[in-house]
Amino acid sequence: MPTTRSRALQPGSPIPDKLYFKIGEVSDLVGVQPHVLRYWEKEVTAIRPGKTASNQRRYRRKDVEVFREIRRLLQEEKYTLAGARKKLAHPEKPEKSFKSAAAPPEAPANVPVTMMPPEQLPLGFDAPVEHRLTALREGLLEIIRVAEEQR
Repeated sequence: MPTTRSRALQPGSPIPDKLYFKIGEVSDLVGVQPHVLRYWEKEVTAIRPGKTASNQRRYRRKDVEVFREIRRLLQEEKYTLAGARKKLAHPEKPEKSFKSAAAPPEAPANVPVTMMPPEQLPLGFDAPVEHRLTALREGLLEIIRVAEEQR
């Protein structure tokens, strides 16, 4: 059965000049189901709708714009939700750092891995277990050192 919602509320249409929007209106404006909006709301701290006395969500224009940007990042730029969240939190950082995990640093030639500082160890999944354990051990020692300094 077709919905009776206004055809003016569609993903590409301008956002109406209103103070608050119900979840159904936002769903139409963004082009996703209401349950998706509720999930994004939990995952992205930039979206915090108010609630009415009857506990219904009240979204602001800014929330609708954030939802549209999330949808664009996910669908057009192929971000993950975690990447989109980071992109929204830090829009000035380069995009490459959010789309995929950075490759582990290459080990410098002529330097034994056991002599390398932990931050230069190749820690990808292809790194030998002993190298990852060495880096983990060094990291834990650093955490212990910082904790003891704060006592």
